Amino acid sequence: MKNTWHVLFVFAFFLSSVQVASAAEKDGVVPPVPTYADAALILARNTGFFDRYVEKNASLNDCVAFLNGIGVRFGLMEVVNGKEFTLHDCARSMGQIELILSGEAEYVAGKVLLPKDVDSWESFCIMNGVDFIAGYETMVQALGAGWHDAE
Repeated sequence: MKNTWHVLFVFAFFLSSVQVASAAEKDGVVPPVPTYADAALILARNTGFFDRYVEKNASLNDCVAFLNGIGVRFGLMEVVNGKEFTLHDCARSMGQIELILSGEAEYVAGKVLLPKDVDSWESFCIMNGVDFIAGYETMVQALGAGWHDAE
């Protein structure tokens, strides 16, 4: 699979969306852990990929419905219960978005599938230049820098 401009855009967004070091990290406070709700809002509203479809002030429900509608899985229970959005979840979400934007996504029951020749979403991201680690770290930093306060 060839890399697309989308990967570069995701990386650029994540690096430019928040300060490199948040005030919380400078004070020695552990930054907050992203939840599925946080990730849905950030991915749908703030990556720039979906500006035509998702308004900047879209509700959490709208963001989750949009992401699920395009094949990026955000389970209701994970969102409602505040489940932690892990590095693995970030790899899956960013990998699914990469497949959708490149036009190479395959779906089952409305969900983008991991390509058959790949063992994990982490491996997929590494092989395709999707820097999910930087994406996840930027989500953590955005939350620590008061991203929700600006919402």
